[in-house]
Amino acid sequence: MKKELLKLKENKNGITLIALVITIIVLLILVGVTITTLTEDNGLLGKTSESKFITEIQHYNEELKLAITEDYTNSMGNRQNKFNIRRNSYNDENSFIDAMKTKIPSFNNKYANKLEIKEDKLNYIGDDEQERTWLAQVISVAGMLKINYVYENGTEAAPTYQRVIADGSYEVKSPKKDGYEPDQYIVSGQINGDINITVTYYPPSQGLEYELLDDETYTVAGIGGFVGEGLVIPVEYNGKAVTKIKESAFKNNTTIKTIIISNNITDIGIKAFENCKHVEYINLNAKKTSGMDNFARCSNLKKIEIGKNVESFGNYCFIDCKKLFEVVLYSENVRINSRHFSGCEKLEHIYVPENNLEYKEEDGALYSKDGKKLYFYIPGKKQNITINSEVEEICGAAFYSNLNITQIDIPSNVETIGADAFKECRNLLSLKLNAQKIESNDGFAQCKQLKKIEIGENVKSIGNYCFIDCKSVEEVIYKGTIEQWNNLYKSSTWNYNSNITAVICTDGTVDA
Repeated sequence: MKKELLKLKENKNGITLIALVITIIVLLILVGVTITTLTEDNGLLGKTSESKFITEIQHYNEELKLAITEDYTNSMGNRQNKFNIRRNSYNDENSFIDAMKTKIPSFNNKYANKLEIKEDKLNYIGDDEQERTWLAQVISVAGMLKINYVYENGTEAAPTYQRVIADGSYEVKSPKKDGYEPDQYIVSGQINGDINITVTYYPPSQGLEYELLDDETYTVAGIGGFVGEGLVIPVEYNGKAVTKIKESAFKNNTTIKTIIISNNITDIGIKAFENCKHVEYINLNAKKTSGMDNFARCSNLKKIEIGKNVESFGNYCFIDCKKLFEVVLYSENVRINSRHFSGCEKLEHIYVPENNLEYKEEDGALYSKDGKKLYFYIPGKKQNITINSEVEEICGAAFYSNLNITQIDIPSNVETIGADAFKECRNLLSLKLNAQKIESNDGFAQCKQLKKIEIGENVKSIGNYCFIDCKSVEEVIYKGTIEQWNNLYKSSTWNYNSNITAVICTDGTVDA
């Protein structure tokens, strides 16, 4: 009996030990699962960190809204300026933090390089991918610019460039690679969200045809045996400089997608690249393009970069490039007007770096740096333009063949309107004209839908063929007297072949 009880006791102890071991193993497994769950991105700890982070940001947002409300109250509802506390506007971190605390009293120093205030809104400027994801639906998040540098075969040419762009614009020089040219020497533009750009490096093109010129330099005469997609005009051939591209040299080509022309080229001949249907991008640094139609009717062209070396374009240089969307202008010498881009109906953006000393872009128009000259109004912009109060001259062909403008008011601060300035604006319906002088030759010629013209007292002269072929005009009103109208200088051809037969003055009607 004792032996049986002892045996039973031993069995119980054995069972107890086995159970204990199993329990420990189970607990270890559970602890492992718990730790994994807590540390996974979508686990409990991750969710807790995300919740705490977002809650803190939302609290900052509420404090900022209270500051805005208080500003409205203090200004009696006439609040003039929005809050802007931008990180890059402060030389040191402490000054920036102090400024942030004036609007967000509980602002934590740890966010000094992650948050700022832009146009009354909290803006995340950090580069933490997880935080950017968390905040995407909470506050505004500054765009991330990523530039990949690759060779034509797709392998890496230089380390990837990655940076948060807090101010909305960027300008990054591409690294130099011996023996190769990038399809974008400078990557620049505006950013409204994350953007990924690829810069491709090409070697100088081999197999092109050349002709020796009298000055012992070469002109590129044709495609020859070259079959690549990226055309890079070499600096030299057979030990002598390559300086020109012959007229029609690449006309009707169907293989080239990228064209890179460096500053060794002094001249590009007539129709050199006309009707190259597959070209999508042009990096142009040639000194000048002679004649007409150099890149005309490149139907897939989307972007052009105009380098500092460029001094002049031939007429209709990029005419009827129907998909052209963007022009980047680095040159400070070339004179651009709408004749160069006639028929580029999707051209909606021209980017001019702030360090360009000659030009600036505002609301779809290219101006001189001081704003006194309006050179070019982008043909793809749909809205009617307002001429700025500082403009003194609307340059020749500035609006040539623009099909989107239906009405325009030219104020008295404009002293001169150049030749062909509004020629062939075929959808222009009404015009208020107060510029002092409309130069000779076709200022508003062939505006075939123009119905109403109002001419102010400020106008002193109207040049040759100003309204030639404007056959839909129903009414011309002059804001001065008949005597003033008679004393106003008018070319004998100002209304040639138009429907303008009479002018309504303040004291009566007079024959035109």
